[in-house]
Amino acid sequence: MSVWKPAQRMARRSIRRNLARSVLIALLIGLPVAVATFSDVLYRSTNSPVAYAHQRLGSADAKLVVTPAERIDDFQLISEWNGGYDSVGERDPATVDVERLLPPGTRVEVASATDGGAFLLLRKGERYAESSLSEATMPSAFQPDRIQLRGGTYPGPGEVAIAQGAADKLGVGPGDVVTDDLTGTEITISGIVRDEQCLRCTDVYAQPGQDIVPRPPAAGPDDHTQTYLVDLPPGVSAKALAHQLAEQGVVLYPRDTYVHRDKYQAWDETLTLDQVRGAALTTLIVGLGLLEVILLAGAAFAVGARKQVRDMGLISAGGASPRQLRAVLLVQGATLGVLGTVGGVVVGVLVARLGWPLWEWLNGSALPVFRIGPEVLIAVVVGVLSGVLAAVVPAVGAARRQPLDALSGRFRTTREHSRRATVLGGLGIGGGIVLGLAGSSLMAGDFADYSEALATARLTGVSLQAPSPTVPIALVLTGALLGVAGLVLAMPSLLGLLGRVGARLPLPGRLAVRDADRHRHRTGPATSAIMLAVAGSVVAAFAATGSARAEEARWLPDLPENTMRVYAQYGNDQAENAAITSAAVERAAAVLPDAQVLAPSELGYAVPASEQEQGMAPIQSIWFDDHVGCDSSCVSYGSTGTAAIADPALVRLTLGRDLTAAEQAALDRGEVLVTSPSMIDADGNVTASLYDEDEAISEEDIAKLALPALAASRKTFYTSMPGVFMSAETAAANGLVLNPEATRLIAYASDATPAQEKAGLRAAGEGHRAAASIGEPYHDDYRVVLLVVGGVAALATLIGVAIAVALSAAEGRRELATLSAVGADPAVRRRLAGAQALVISGVGALVGVVLGSFVSYALRATFGAPSFTVPWANLAGVGLGVPVLAALITAACTRSTVPMLERRA
Repeated sequence: MSVWKPAQRMARRSIRRNLARSVLIALLIGLPVAVATFSDVLYRSTNSPVAYAHQRLGSADAKLVVTPAERIDDFQLISEWNGGYDSVGERDPATVDVERLLPPGTRVEVASATDGGAFLLLRKGERYAESSLSEATMPSAFQPDRIQLRGGTYPGPGEVAIAQGAADKLGVGPGDVVTDDLTGTEITISGIVRDEQCLRCTDVYAQPGQDIVPRPPAAGPDDHTQTYLVDLPPGVSAKALAHQLAEQGVVLYPRDTYVHRDKYQAWDETLTLDQVRGAALTTLIVGLGLLEVILLAGAAFAVGARKQVRDMGLISAGGASPRQLRAVLLVQGATLGVLGTVGGVVVGVLVARLGWPLWEWLNGSALPVFRIGPEVLIAVVVGVLSGVLAAVVPAVGAARRQPLDALSGRFRTTREHSRRATVLGGLGIGGGIVLGLAGSSLMAGDFADYSEALATARLTGVSLQAPSPTVPIALVLTGALLGVAGLVLAMPSLLGLLGRVGARLPLPGRLAVRDADRHRHRTGPATSAIMLAVAGSVVAAFAATGSARAEEARWLPDLPENTMRVYAQYGNDQAENAAITSAAVERAAAVLPDAQVLAPSELGYAVPASEQEQGMAPIQSIWFDDHVGCDSSCVSYGSTGTAAIADPALVRLTLGRDLTAAEQAALDRGEVLVTSPSMIDADGNVTASLYDEDEAISEEDIAKLALPALAASRKTFYTSMPGVFMSAETAAANGLVLNPEATRLIAYASDATPAQEKAGLRAAGEGHRAAASIGEPYHDDYRVVLLVVGGVAALATLIGVAIAVALSAAEGRRELATLSAVGADPAVRRRLAGAQALVISGVGALVGVVLGSFVSYALRATFGAPSFTVPWANLAGVGLGVPVLAALITAACTRSTVPMLERRA
């Protein structure tokens, strides 16, 4: 008690006397806490189980679903959509009297009387809006705020309420009539509403059970359910009632299954390797961010400690022990940590609360609860701890200082102490290099295999995943941490080396180098903080560049250039889809230059009548299997499995050439041509699966179509072009027919302008019943990412430089006054500040570039690029441009004159 009470009084006095520096330290500590608090509030409020329960149930106790089963066997209480049930018997859910099954006094509200909404294509004049028809009781007793009336009235029989977004697209309001272009049904709008669960949706809403538009006939009773919200009377156990209702074929989801979803899962979730990696990476990022805060705050704290050196000398001369001296500064650090942390939490909560409408709009739905998770406590502890850690080194130094040195303002450093820190730093750097190279060498084999496979990805149609072995990555990251620790320890010695080579520099440069050497207590941490920021940005730039190169290498174009694909969207059957596509093709070809419409050629097979009765289209596209044998490291694009008649124009587009004589002969013999050799099995055939007429289909019952195949080379893989070609005679001999609703292709002139292409797309999509797409070259906006990364590094560097130069100005005001007194040009002050900024930012940036480049080289395999790609522009910008910019800004913002001060000997 005798140690901490005086320390607390001195801490409060010191904070008041040095308010600007105290505010700076508190801001450095509080800013990360504010960001963490803000992020935690949004995450917890968005993903809160209470919010999930509110969205699903409102104030109801449970959701009740009447299934088409007479009884549910082996019922287990689980959360909604987390599993299925074994059902017995069939019935029509509409015939079930729900209220008779529930305890007396239960309040019941219909949530939905059908199995989901219908898709609508609403039209008013020449304006269209794609919409979904949803059912909900309006107004709702349990969810009164979900669908809010903004104009007009809630819908009655045969009416709908329309969301504001759809109303704006159509230009309609209450009382207007719109047409569903898919069914020709006219729909009356009763009001404009806002759906809290989908703020940007364009839905329309009807009362449950209303037949607004004709619905396709259901294939059987299994397609029906009835959904209700229920409020149980007091004393009724929802869990016990759920088991009772299961005997009646009714599923009850109590509120507890929404609030505590993890307790009611149908399966156990296991911790995956990706989750472990993500947690480790998050911990690493947070740790490095904390280190940067500690370094910057530590630099400011070190200057404050030197300002108090005389006070510390008086305390020491009065008989204070080293422990008491340490306590004085540690309490200051803890106090500033508490102030910064409390301020950060308050700011984070206020930003989240005041910007709530904006966060809801960005989220796309209302956030009904405001939650602060326990992670905020971790941020508070980390914030206070960072304040204490920032004061550790100055506190230890103050405790070691002799009273006479403290009273006279002398700061002695021993070569032994400096040498020890340099040796430890060198060991850390060396260990980091060894571990980084070891991890890199362990990944070398996987990287070589990956690069070799990536070189043929465009021809095989396989998208590879970059190798990410856990142990080598862990070695590299461990080495990076060791290297960072070593560089932080060795940074003061590195700055000391500059003092030895600065004798030939101009006056501002000599003074800046000498200041950095003499005041390593603040320049070392500030330079290390800049190094960390730059190194992180360099690794991010390497990762962005490598990922972009990988995407470019893995990219598989959809269509050949100067080719348009046209397809139907909203037809009721295959015949209507074929007519829609044909009309859209004619419109697009009329506006495209030198348009060549390719004849329909995609093949399919006739579906048995028994399958058509269950809702399948009469003709199904045939799909040939791919035998590429992908594992978890690659993804095979199955679009190569579609088949088509070998029309010369289509073959030329797909292969980039005409057929050879051997390939034409193979087609004439009844063989098929495949564009990917991986589709050919060991017997030299390609195989497709056809549905059997037997309703009880098993894997053994599915009919197979096997055809002899020949591989045809191609220049580029296209994901939307056929992968199998055959003659019309071969197709007919195997029962294959043209698929009437398949997409159609239009080839047009290579000199077509973007305006002509847009006109073709608009023409194809006229009436909203069809759509079109064109083959476009690869493009990526990774340069935006590089600009953001470089901007973040520049901002962090400027902040570090501003802090370091401001601390230098505060600590060296008497030296500057002496320069002014002896007749130094006033502009020297500006040049000196610029030189100080250049030294600190230049050393930090260059070391950061080297560190980030080394870590990126060791991790190059994980970026996915086929080779080590260097973002030269970013390296030059953060390594050279940012330090120069920092120097110029510092010089421009520095006063050229300083007030005269008394200089003590």
